[in-house]
Amino acid sequence: MNLSRTQKIVAGFFTLVPFLLVPYIVYEVFHFVFTTINLSQQGEPDPADIFAGIISFIGPVILCGITSLGLLVFYIMHSISNKSIDTTERVVWILVFIFVGVIAFPVYWIMRIWNDGK
Repeated sequence: MNLSRTQKIVAGFFTLVPFLLVPYIVYEVFHFVFTTINLSQQGEPDPADIFAGIISFIGPVILCGITSLGLLVFYIMHSISNKSIDTTERVVWILVFIFVGVIAFPVYWIMRIWNDGK
C-alpha cells in the first residue's frame, strides 16, 4: 500500500488523536466528579447538571473509541498489504495491534508508514 505524503500526515494525525483525547477525557471526568461533589454539599444536585456533566465526557469517549477502532482496521489492513515486510513480521504486527492497541500505532506509523524506505 503506497500512501502519498498527505495521506501519511493524515494517518499520523489520526494516530495522535487518541493520545490527545485521553487527557481531555480524564480532565472532564475529574471536573465532573469535583463539580458534582460541590453541588451535593449544597443539597441534591439537579439532574440536568449531572446529565450535562456526563455528556461532556461521553462524546469524547465515543469519538476516541471510533477513532481507535478505525485505526485498528487501517493498521491491520496496511500491515497485511505491505509487501516490504515478511509474513512473520506481519503476524507480529497484527498481534501487537490487537493486544497493545493504540500504543503500537505511532510505532508502526514511524517505522513502516513515514519511513517506508524512500
